[in-house]
Amino acid sequence: MNDGSEPDIIDNFGEFISAWDFSSPPAVLFLLLTIAYISGTARLAMRSDTNRTFWSKVAASISGFVLLAIALAGPLDQYSSELFASHMAQHIVIAMFAAPLLLIARPMPAYIWALPRPIRIGAGTALTGSGMVVKVMRVLTRPVLALPLFVGTLYVWHIPAAYNGSLSNDWLHLFMHFTMFATAVIFWWPIVGPPPIRTQLNYPQRIVYLLLVVTPTALLAAIITLTNSVLYDFYLNQPGHFSWSTNEDQRVGGLFMWIPGNFVYLSTMTILFFKWFGEEERKSSQRVRRSSPKR
Repeated sequence: MNDGSEPDIIDNFGEFISAWDFSSPPAVLFLLLTIAYISGTARLAMRSDTNRTFWSKVAASISGFVLLAIALAGPLDQYSSELFASHMAQHIVIAMFAAPLLLIARPMPAYIWALPRPIRIGAGTALTGSGMVVKVMRVLTRPVLALPLFVGTLYVWHIPAAYNGSLSNDWLHLFMHFTMFATAVIFWWPIVGPPPIRTQLNYPQRIVYLLLVVTPTALLAAIITLTNSVLYDFYLNQPGHFSWSTNEDQRVGGLFMWIPGNFVYLSTMTILFFKWFGEEERKSSQRVRRSSPKR
């Protein structure tokens, strides 16, 4: 939205949500990935039996792509250079919603089938257990590395000099989004554990893993929300959308990081707890059946 012309001031959500542009580098990349996924999914559907699980994964993928569209081509991206809150919401959508959704969806088979046959065979080989890609991902998705990579990337990009620099350079901004999305995928992998790298963490360990990320991310959000000074002076000349001052915009952005981010962590921990409880109930029932005398 910052093309050198005087920006229009927006003061309602309707004006905000109507801003879309699919011509930016992130949006073009997103469109290419979406087209490739649709093509690969169509080939898979024609060559294999489809069931409820197949279509539930397709639904999860589409949900993830819709969220990425909003983040990379929609209003969150269009106003990211004018509203700190919009930029924070963009990061939350990419790292906390789209990344785990796409892991749950497991879109890799669709992408492999979207490739020409010679390349598809090579890609399939690279993604086997002995392939280089899997070996590298197996290292990166270890919890002792995945968690600090995710948190470290988050902190580095919120250093004022790095943050302001990303807003002044489109390619650096694209690199920011790539690293945030990539480290988010790596972070969520030990929780979701899709093939070809199954998670080695049991349910209690996954809960502890998530607990370890809550404090550092909440601390960063608290610093941004509660500080009285403007941390990111790039926004000092922002046009004043929604009649927010720069400080108010910064507080809203910090709250976006604080509340929705922690909500995702706590919701995931709750789901994991009930899955753990259900698994223990099944194990207990099996032990009772095995110990019951046969008639």
